[in-house]
Amino acid sequence: MKPTDLQSKVIAFIRFPLIVMVLFSHCNYRTISDEWANLAVASGVIDVISQRIAPIANPFFFFIAGYLFFKSGAFSINLYIKKLIRRFQSLFVPYMLWNLLYLIIVLVAGLFLANRPVIHKAAGDMAFTDWLMAFWNIGAINGDGSIKAPVAIQFWFVRDLMIVMLFSPLVYLLVNAFIKLGGKRPIVRWLLFLAIIFAFNYWPDIVGLNPDCWLFFGFGAYYSIKKKEFIVAMMPYMIPAAICLVLLIVLEQFWASDFLYRVEYVIGLVFGMSLTTNMVRSGTWYVNMTLSNASFFIFAYHSLLLGLLMPLFQSGLLKPYNDVLAIVYYLLTVTILVVVGLVLYKLMRKHLPFITYLLMGGRR
Repeated sequence: MKPTDLQSKVIAFIRFPLIVMVLFSHCNYRTISDEWANLAVASGVIDVISQRIAPIANPFFFFIAGYLFFKSGAFSINLYIKKLIRRFQSLFVPYMLWNLLYLIIVLVAGLFLANRPVIHKAAGDMAFTDWLMAFWNIGAINGDGSIKAPVAIQFWFVRDLMIVMLFSPLVYLLVNAFIKLGGKRPIVRWLLFLAIIFAFNYWPDIVGLNPDCWLFFGFGAYYSIKKKEFIVAMMPYMIPAAICLVLLIVLEQFWASDFLYRVEYVIGLVFGMSLTTNMVRSGTWYVNMTLSNASFFIFAYHSLLLGLLMPLFQSGLLKPYNDVLAIVYYLLTVTILVVVGLVLYKLMRKHLPFITYLLMGGRR
């Protein structure tokens, strides 16, 4: 199989497991009550999955987006405009539609609930700027700044991705500068890359300008601009990456920092991509296009259902009486989110194809 064909299969395969990791990161029941926090085993399992493993999904997606955006390797004004037009359909349109849907549901729910979810204002109390902020940063509406995301909270990822794509000419220039400075010596490139990762610790806290987005989008862009398949570059490093991951996890017990976390994400990305490549190439893992195609819909809709399930655990209606039951609840929640998402996706594709087309950004 040609490297380009294999890489396409790897990207198609990995979408669904990465979305499942996103769901796990949002089902962090360990933090919702003392009952959950006091279950040592369950709390530890949830912490490892939701806090340590699952967050790497976002760097993976940023990396893939950067690679695909610069896939041709070349760049020009005309190409830049064409890419933005395509992303307008695939990102901006579904971003606005899903946020509008969430906003309507949140405001209607607020009419019947004592504690308004997500946005803590009634529709009649919202100023014009509040309506705009619902599509950008609801923290500015609530006044606490705790959640710097649009009303469809998970869409912070799409928001930040659209921003970095607007600045893609700058990314292209910076990546080319990195290639020239790095030269042909791998050790020089790695040391320069480590310096860049460290520099991102001092990134200003500005909503929409996500340091991880820029770092991993640029990382993916590097392989496209160099006209290299990233699977070819990463495959030989699966075992070394696994060893480095273990060493990093041990080191973090003594020195936790954003720098180490980002290095861990980079090493984890190399390990994850190389492992997936080897498994797909050997036929051990195969691409299920239904799961791959439904991934964006599951990502987009899941907070609506999770918003119904989470109160059941927060209120104590479903109590985690022991560690085993708590872990079952945790795993069952993600399973329900996936299964319901797949069913809804198939039903909507069959009965509401045009609406589904718009909500999916033209994805088939």
